[in-house]
Amino acid sequence: MERLILVDGHNMLFRLFFGMQRSIRHKDGRDVKCAVGFASSLSKLVEEFDANKLLVLFDSITSTTSRVEAFPDYKQNRVDYSQVEPEDNPFTQLPDVYKTLDLLDIGYIEADGFEADDYIASICKVYQDLYEIIIVSTDSDFNQLINDRVSVYKPRGKHSMMLTPVVVEEKFSVRPDQIIEYKSLIGDTADNIPGIKGIGPKRAAEILSYGTLNEIIEGTTEIPEKFLLKVKEHEDILKRNKALIQMTMDVPFELNDESITIGFDSFFKPMSIIKQL
Repeated sequence: MERLILVDGHNMLFRLFFGMQRSIRHKDGRDVKCAVGFASSLSKLVEEFDANKLLVLFDSITSTTSRVEAFPDYKQNRVDYSQVEPEDNPFTQLPDVYKTLDLLDIGYIEADGFEADDYIASICKVYQDLYEIIIVSTDSDFNQLINDRVSVYKPRGKHSMMLTPVVVEEKFSVRPDQIIEYKSLIGDTADNIPGIKGIGPKRAAEILSYGTLNEIIEGTTEIPEKFLLKVKEHEDILKRNKALIQMTMDVPFELNDESITIGFDSFFKPMSIIKQL
C-alpha cells in the first residue's frame, strides 16, 4: 500500500525557526532557514518512509474562530506574533516556505474556517482506506487519530518516535480512541484547556478503564463512587473539553492524486533552493 505523509505545517515552521540556531541568508540579506529547513526535512521524510504522496497543511487567521467562540480562552496562552519583531517571528519566513513548496511541486493547503488539525483528520477519514497515512507533528492532539492505518511521527532528533496503537497504549495506558476523553479529564496546557482538578494522567487512565465518560455518568459501570462523583460534578466542563479537543472529520476539501503526488527529485540539494527564492 502506498504511503501518504501529512505534515502539520505550522508545527514544522516553529520547530525549524526555533530549532535551527544559525540563520541562512539569502543574497538580499533575509533569513531563509525555514525554507531550506522545509526542503531538507520533507526530502528526508520521503526517503525515510519511502513515500510517494505528501501534503503540507497550514493554519490561517480563521482557523480557531469556531473554538474561540465556544471557549474564549482557547489558545489564548499563545504569543501574539503580530506584536513580535520580524527577526523573532517565524511567520515572516512563511512566504519563502510557500514559494519553496511551489518550486518543489509539493502540495499544501492553508486551512480556512477550520484548523489544520481538522483538515488532517478529515483527510485521514477519507483516505485511510487508500493509503497508509503518517502524520508528522509533535502535537499530541493527533494521537486521537491513530489506528491500524494512521500513525503519528513525532520528529525530535534522536528522540523521534512513531506512535502506533500499541505505542499509545504503552505510553498513556489508554487506547487512541480514548485519547479525547483522556485529554478532556487532564486538560491540554498547550491549547489553554483546563482539566479537572485532582485528575492527572494516571487517574484519568484509571477512570477510563471502567468505561466511557457517558457510561460512567449514566451509571452503567462499576467505577468507585469517589470517581463517579468527580466526573458527574464536572460533566459540563468535560463536555466542553471534548468539543474543543475532538477534531472535526467532515471538513470540505478537494484533493486529487496529482495534488498529493511528490513532484521533486529526492536527490536535490536543499541549499540549492536559495538561488530560486
